[in-house]
Amino acid sequence: MAHRVSVNFSDSALSMLEKLAQEKGKSMSDVLRDAIVLENYITEAAREGSKIFIERPDGKIRELLAR
Repeated sequence: MAHRVSVNFSDSALSMLEKLAQEKGKSMSDVLRDAIVLENYITEAAREGSKIFIERPDGKIRELLAR
């Protein structure tokens, strides 16, 4: 079952959402659903004590800190 939600975005957040949707060839709703799944994954991993790292193209590794 699908539910409709009304959300207010700042101009910059809406611009980012539109850009992501266009770059990925997805709807804005799909991008938001992906973001929710990713946020949930990161939150659960942090809760379990896991750490998530991002390796940049220059080889530098940064830890992604969960809020």
